[in-house]
Amino acid sequence: METLNKKKDGYSSRFGLLMVMVGGSVGTGNLWRFPRLVCTYGGAFVIAAVVSLLIIAIPLVMVENFAGRASRHSAPGAFRDLLGSKWTIMGTFATLCYFMMHCNYTVILAWVVRYLFMSITGSYFGVEDKLELFTNVASADWGTAVCWLVPMALVFFCTNRQGFLEKTAKFIVPIMLVILVGLACYSMTQPGAVEGLKYSFGFEFSELLNANIWIQAITQDFWSLGSGTMLCVTLSKYSAKKEDIVVNTNVQGFGDISFAMLGTLVVLPCIFTFAGSTEEALELAQSGNNGVTFVGLTNLFETLPMGRVIGTLFFLSLAFAAFTSIIAVTTVFAGPFIDMGWSRKKCIAGAIFFQVLLGFPSFMNQDILTNQDTTWGFGIFIGGMFSGILAMKFGARKMREKFINPVSDRKITRAFDIKAGYIAPIVSGVVLLVWLKDAIGWDEQWWNPFRTESVGTLLFQWAAGFVVAYFFAKKFNKDTIGVYYDPDKEEFPEIPERIMDEV
Repeated sequence: METLNKKKDGYSSRFGLLMVMVGGSVGTGNLWRFPRLVCTYGGAFVIAAVVSLLIIAIPLVMVENFAGRASRHSAPGAFRDLLGSKWTIMGTFATLCYFMMHCNYTVILAWVVRYLFMSITGSYFGVEDKLELFTNVASADWGTAVCWLVPMALVFFCTNRQGFLEKTAKFIVPIMLVILVGLACYSMTQPGAVEGLKYSFGFEFSELLNANIWIQAITQDFWSLGSGTMLCVTLSKYSAKKEDIVVNTNVQGFGDISFAMLGTLVVLPCIFTFAGSTEEALELAQSGNNGVTFVGLTNLFETLPMGRVIGTLFFLSLAFAAFTSIIAVTTVFAGPFIDMGWSRKKCIAGAIFFQVLLGFPSFMNQDILTNQDTTWGFGIFIGGMFSGILAMKFGARKMREKFINPVSDRKITRAFDIKAGYIAPIVSGVVLLVWLKDAIGWDEQWWNPFRTESVGTLLFQWAAGFVVAYFFAKKFNKDTIGVYYDPDKEEFPEIPERIMDEV
């Protein structure tokens, strides 16, 4: 009887659930994009990021946590069960966006792993032209291919059972935290580090009126926490019936931004201490994610005391961040097919195979990677709108009063109804339109669907994605097993036995 009681929940502990959620959210953007934006926009960006986290990102993730637990399905099945079969396409398209975005992300993992080994051996130390070195590493190099395929094989062993996913997250996330805390302590003790942080975090209140800072902050929150990706729909379908949604979601949100702040305390002191001047530090910080990480920081690691050790630990934490994100997205993409009764191992293997297959063009050509990253990265704002529509149509008030608050120690107020059902989807749409407007200026042939970063390529690929999602949604409507949500029972259903079998 004791054994049966222990197998009642999909996660072995609350800590395990939180590590999976935080590990799925924390990615490379926490350690390279967030610090770069702090350096560019100062403390105003940090304030905007926290505000948008509270008003937009966390409410959307809370909706997605509710949807997974209420339906006990991944996103397509959740939209089907909670709103009706005609809405399944929303969950399907959002899942597709998240998957496509991460197909090229696996290639970035390969770059990071390659640089991890180069840090261990010191092989980039003494190389004068580190931009050329990065170009060679990122241009279909055989060594990078090994650093791509081996970690992707490891993803299978970490995800072919739900319990393995939890154990992996419980191992990696705390280690990543310890490494970053250690690196931050080291960086902060370097001469001039404090002055650099003062420069980076300082701001004038008038800067909070800068719309671009808010756009960047909201975008960072979406890409980092995973709002609109349906990540938490899949992960929460395994959570216990009475697991605290409010506290868990807030821990996930602030855990994610805490990792980003740690990354900032690691990167910015190094840049400002060892760059020749403030102007040089700013130029490096604003040189783009790849410029900061694979060119600028590797140059700086050469000048640091114990530079090889620091570089190794930095790229190890970066590799851990990328790896935990990839094991999460593999589970998310496999989820709808598992819901149809397919073998979990086969679904996971298929998800890995297609990540490699669809990521191969990005591995061969950085322009294709840029195209795919832009297209599907902005596509998750569509997913944000869909999560907001779910809250609006199901009823954010009903969601809050009948489901979320009864299982949560910390109660959410009526403000959630407005934030989740109105503010979040509207802001998601506005931010997407702003990015599309800006994209018109990126390319004179903005209408051309065959350009790298044109509005035309975004709209064309999204349209193709909706066509694919339409046909898959019909399949999911027909073959997704079970309807566990009962509208006559205003409580979360127990975890079905067939889901427990995955654990």
